[in-house]
Amino acid sequence: MKKTIAIILSLAMIILSAVPAFAAEETYNIGICQLVEHVALDAATQGFIDAVEEALGDKVVIDKQIAAGDSNTCATIINQFVSNDVDLIMANATPALQAAAAGTFDIPILGTSVTEYGVALEIADFTGTVGYNISGTSDLAPLDQQAEMLIEIFPEAKNVGLLYCSAEANSAYQVKVVT
Repeated sequence: MKKTIAIILSLAMIILSAVPAFAAEETYNIGICQLVEHVALDAATQGFIDAVEEALGDKVVIDKQIAAGDSNTCATIINQFVSNDVDLIMANATPALQAAAAGTFDIPILGTSVTEYGVALEIADFTGTVGYNISGTSDLAPLDQQAEMLIEIFPEAKNVGLLYCSAEANSAYQVKVVT
């Protein structure tokens, strides 16, 4: 978790340093779409906000919206951000990223709490680079190390069951990688 937050903060600093210097009266408008309130998602969002506010101080206006777990609400939030012409969208969780990717090709999007960008964005032959206005961090666990640990703890096991939500692309991806 600390590694993910550190990566998010680093990306935020890189993106914000690439923005031209602002005049004293200009502000940078950031829209944050977070799928649901959850301790891990909240921590990622807060880490991003802290880094941005440290870098820009009072020259940033942040509009943080929670979608209450509804991907349709993510799309509505993103459409508001696009209509308001925000300077950056931070999409926290896969449905928020998917809504942002569908909503704009012009506004930079920073994703977090996304396991696999290729799966989330349905990019065939994904090489690790999205290639347009999207960047971000992955929360993919070290699956090979987890599998090794299971073998070490249960060396006599013949079969292992994996519980996952087949409707969640990231869950299905992780099961596919492990099996």
